[in-house]
Amino acid sequence: MMSSKYRILWNTLSRIKFNKRFIQKCINVPFPKVLPKQTAIPCTIGFSLFTWLGFQPKLSAEDELIQTIKHCVLFIQRLQYDKAEQLLHIALRQAQQMNHKMGVTYIYDVMANLALEREQLDKAKQLFVAVTQRIMADGAKEDDPRVVHLSIKLARISHLKKEYSTAQLGYDWCLEKLHKAMGINPSDDTIKMLAVAEDWCGRLYVDCNKLEEGLKLMVNSLEHMQSVGDVGQEHFVVQLNDIGTVCVQLGRTDESIAYFKRAIEIGKQLPEMEELGTMYVNLGRAYLKKELVEEARKSCGYGWKLGVQANNKEVKEEAEECIKEVRSMMR
Repeated sequence: MMSSKYRILWNTLSRIKFNKRFIQKCINVPFPKVLPKQTAIPCTIGFSLFTWLGFQPKLSAEDELIQTIKHCVLFIQRLQYDKAEQLLHIALRQAQQMNHKMGVTYIYDVMANLALEREQLDKAKQLFVAVTQRIMADGAKEDDPRVVHLSIKLARISHLKKEYSTAQLGYDWCLEKLHKAMGINPSDDTIKMLAVAEDWCGRLYVDCNKLEEGLKLMVNSLEHMQSVGDVGQEHFVVQLNDIGTVCVQLGRTDESIAYFKRAIEIGKQLPEMEELGTMYVNLGRAYLKKELVEEARKSCGYGWKLGVQANNKEVKEEAEECIKEVRSMMR
């Protein structure tokens, strides 16, 4: 069973970067790893958070715009999406009244990411296209990291809309650009973009029943993410679990068990890892394929316990099915 959380984990990359004065006044602040009673927010879906550098007795119009955007992002951090969207429209009007082109572009980008986070796919696509057009009109070329960054997201939107041919063309174009960039300057930002493109493209292959190609890309993505230092552990738990699931589909049971065990080992150290029960059930099913009945019984039983504790009906039902299979094999 693939993790249902991967769409949340990979919905957006880090914010695109504008190396101009408007953004130089700000610094990036990552989301906290865990929000109370909410889904953990990993670094790759973090937004740039505007903060003040120095005290000013009287705020300029640009400072007021930055403060408005700062509050928008705080609402997004708190998952108060409606409030964030209302304030973003106010910020947009401020930027437009100032004729602040970079501010308008930045706000469109925040709006686009918020729409993607809320799975408002048509709206997200329209906004990401607008951002791309604006930065290219400002001089960005096709191989500009910002353009590639946005193109990955547009391919993802096509994927989520089940426009598989369009998504494949988009992913292939992005991967070509990123592999070229890796040969020139393999920075952490480039590696992260490549990892996300590989993961999403790999999942597209899996959705199209091209399991071998999908597995290869997902493993590559995992290795690239492990090579950079600021990726949240929850990412690795989800990746390991989902790679293990593809291994099961390919009949590579021993490999799947190894991946599930690694996912569980890391997941047990994360107090807000809600989908740990899913991984125990997946491990139990893999044990069943090896006819390791006692190991399967323990793993599925613990998965059921976690499902009950989390009030997760889906995990509980999956665990119960697994336990039924265990009992039938013990007769």
